[in-house]
Amino acid sequence: MKIQRLSWAGIKIESEGQILLIDAVQHYQGRGSSIGPADPLQFIDSTLADVVLITHMHSDHYEKEVVTTVLKPGGKFIASDQIVPELQADGLEPQGVVIGESVKEGVFTITPVFAMDGVGDKQVSWVIEDGHQRILHGGDTMWHNQFWKLGKTYENFDAVFLPTNGAVLNIPRVTYSPVPITLTPLQAITATRLLNARMLVPIHYGFNNPGSYDQYPDMEKDLAEAALVQNVQVKWVQPGEYVPPAVLVDQK
Repeated sequence: MKIQRLSWAGIKIESEGQILLIDAVQHYQGRGSSIGPADPLQFIDSTLADVVLITHMHSDHYEKEVVTTVLKPGGKFIASDQIVPELQADGLEPQGVVIGESVKEGVFTITPVFAMDGVGDKQVSWVIEDGHQRILHGGDTMWHNQFWKLGKTYENFDAVFLPTNGAVLNIPRVTYSPVPITLTPLQAITATRLLNARMLVPIHYGFNNPGSYDQYPDMEKDLAEAALVQNVQVKWVQPGEYVPPAVLVDQK
């Protein structure tokens, strides 16, 4: 795998000439449009994807125009079966997949697994394999009790892409709660260890709007401290950069 971090939570995976996108967004519109950095990374120019995935329908993870623009003719837009009716109402025809069910698209084996959305919307994480490496993309999940089970089921991951910003939300559509709606640094490190992952690549951080969307204070410091205590490796990858090849070890 060759993995590029896109904006916010998005990643682009290339393997054997095929391209898969997860949570690729360029303009925040619709549900949750006030959340996310002001200038998402522009990547459409030369990208034609064989597969497009989304973890859920918040606008910092899903953009209809990206799906319709970058998907190759004959390519697949795949989502959890839980949100297929909403996506159809938005004018798309995704392939719905049940949690725990694997589908094969070209070189990629794709499996939606349990995740928990911080405001109760429908969400999954994605396990992606290409016969050489295995990664997990966690969208913006909060802490849940299935990390142990996933670690036992999959035994190891080359890398996991998890939110680390521990955001506290205070917006009109949901009642305020001081409990973070995404993984905190300690939780992200712990989840990485429970998933038996070689490396955590933090995603979904870097945006702070005090009073409405408060990012976890001292995120990088607390993440480093938790990683040291739990002996977890962390690799920071900036938007537009690629995950170093040494992180992804051929498992064949």
